[in-house]
Amino acid sequence: MNHLRSLTVLLCGLAAGAVLLGCDPDAPAPAASTTESGAGSAPPVFVAPADGEAALDGDRTVGFHARGNEPFWSVEVAGDKLLYNTPDTQPGVELAATRTDTATDVEFRGVHDGKEFVLIITPGHCEDSMSDQDYDYTATFSDGERQLTGCASAED
Repeated sequence: MNHLRSLTVLLCGLAAGAVLLGCDPDAPAPAASTTESGAGSAPPVFVAPADGEAALDGDRTVGFHARGNEPFWSVEVAGDKLLYNTPDTQPGVELAATRTDTATDVEFRGVHDGKEFVLIITPGHCEDSMSDQDYDYTATFSDGERQLTGCASAED
């Protein structure tokens, strides 16, 4: 499935390049994407394996831990299972989600008690507003009623 998505992205990029070039036969060909090769400045986006168990970071299996302040919240991700926590939901609410990897982020979507939710993990610098701790990802959790923002880290 990821191969089909990659092929679609490649074909859309080539079509966009042809339109931008205006069919000028003397124009140089579009440069290859540096995001896919790992070169360039774009941060890596993790690719889910076919069985949907967990993300791969090089050769190690990882999940994510997202968290935010005011209000306090956290979501621990392990495969397609999320554990959502707030001070009011101890010991946490287990959520089943479907993972989607895009060119810019990793999304976990599902439905719980008739309400849709989404957790979006995006590569990029994030600083916790209370602890001043730095993280490699930003996180947004939305449950239809509210949108919570915070930081996230990859977990073994």
